Amino acid sequence: MHTRNGWLVVVAGLAMGASGATGQMLYETSQDGNTVATIEPATAGQGQGIARGSGVPYPLVPDVQIMLRRQIGGLHIADMNGDGLNDLVAVCFNSSAFPPYTDWRDMIFYNTGTALETVPSWVSTEMVHTGDVVVGDLNDDGHLDIVTIHGGSVTTQSVRVYYGAAGGPTMTAGWVSATSPAAWGTAGVLADFDNDGDLDLVTSNQGVSPDPYRPLFMFRNDGGVLTPNPVWRSEDVAVQNGVAAGDFDGDEWLDLAAAKWSGFESAIYYTSSNAGEIETLPGWSVGTTGTDRGAATADFDGDGRVDVAFGGNPSRAYAQTEPGVFTQVWQNTDPFSGPQDFGVHDVNGDGWPDIAEVHFSTGRMHIYLNREGVIDSDPTWTYDAPNVGNAFAFGDLNDDGWDDLVVGYSGDISIRIFYAVPPKEECAADLNGDGKLDFFDAQAFLAAFAAQQPEGDFNGDGEFDFFDAQAFLGAFAAGCALSGR
Repeated sequence: MHTRNGWLVVVAGLAMGASGATGQMLYETSQDGNTVATIEPATAGQGQGIARGSGVPYPLVPDVQIMLRRQIGGLHIADMNGDGLNDLVAVCFNSSAFPPYTDWRDMIFYNTGTALETVPSWVSTEMVHTGDVVVGDLNDDGHLDIVTIHGGSVTTQSVRVYYGAAGGPTMTAGWVSATSPAAWGTAGVLADFDNDGDLDLVTSNQGVSPDPYRPLFMFRNDGGVLTPNPVWRSEDVAVQNGVAAGDFDGDEWLDLAAAKWSGFESAIYYTSSNAGEIETLPGWSVGTTGTDRGAATADFDGDGRVDVAFGGNPSRAYAQTEPGVFTQVWQNTDPFSGPQDFGVHDVNGDGWPDIAEVHFSTGRMHIYLNREGVIDSDPTWTYDAPNVGNAFAFGDLNDDGWDDLVVGYSGDISIRIFYAVPPKEECAADLNGDGKLDFFDAQAFLAAFAAQQPEGDFNGDGEFDFFDAQAFLGAFAAGCALSGR
């Protein structure tokens, strides 16, 4: 039998013992209740960014910090009010923490066109523990709906839907599940598992001691409405912490990947192409038990097959080297491994899926670049925050064509936004590299030409002649997009 929340008892006891002489110990608890971290009083809100390699387009200092004391359970970037601009959905949870939190309503920060709101104009009516959020058009009306996953304890109301409308979703849930058995929902994925043209919902779940295990659930979409009770349950029960969809066997039916907590093996559940139903037992598992959080699917090596990755201690990626055969091809070397949120996104737009994760206890957000099928084992980019990390999302918030990064935390600064900085366009005529086209570039060309240096052979034909001068003058006259001309 697994005992859950053991750390909470220890930390809370220490905190009570510390009060009086040194004051109450500060601590935070993760949205799934599985991790507790003591917090040092922050003297400043700024963390530290670290770049260990090139290629990640995010700065080392956040562009925006949202000062709202919240515990962010999940984030999603999408155009929620149909104005053509992406907004930020942020859902909140409530857990044992000191100081305690007073507000855990879910939020939308709308994009005004000049900036993202820093105080949300959309706030849910309900104030319930929300550990994850997914967004999609459930009823095919052209408006995005918000689907929230709930826990904090076992509940029959583990899922809610806020239906979208022309000006944005309703602030009161229009659909609430009647989940049986009652469960603590930890994560969700929207995908068309039954191939009927609409989005179904699968959730990962857990219970509480002395009954901590639950099956995976699927709520089928029937005519734009999710079934109130799960129509599918996995036969095996566990503590699960993340789900993802992908067609692993190429039969045009989406399969399910599920991350599992201590004592269980993260696994893939195949969907039968004959019955159109997810198998109730895994068709493949990682082969070892661990404390995994987060599942992701992508073609990491570019061979056309869907691969799988799980956040864990360490996090790992498995390439499908032949149908149904998965081989571990990556694991991270971060000494403080064990993420709270884990996912895949092409952060630099090179067509290769990169891996991202945020850590609860350390507050570190890591990105591991995929370099043409080989993923960095050390984090390529890190932001080390002074508070605990919970969730992240990618999406274009400033409409520049590049996906930005949003990270959610617990604490007074609950959201940090990093706007992508597109790589500078190469400018061949800017020979002195100062970002301007002027007399000094012409001077640099003439000097290189006279000395027969490589820069003087401007057309690259191996000769130093009139055609080099002609090519340089043509490039100079054309200007460069990022040179101020």
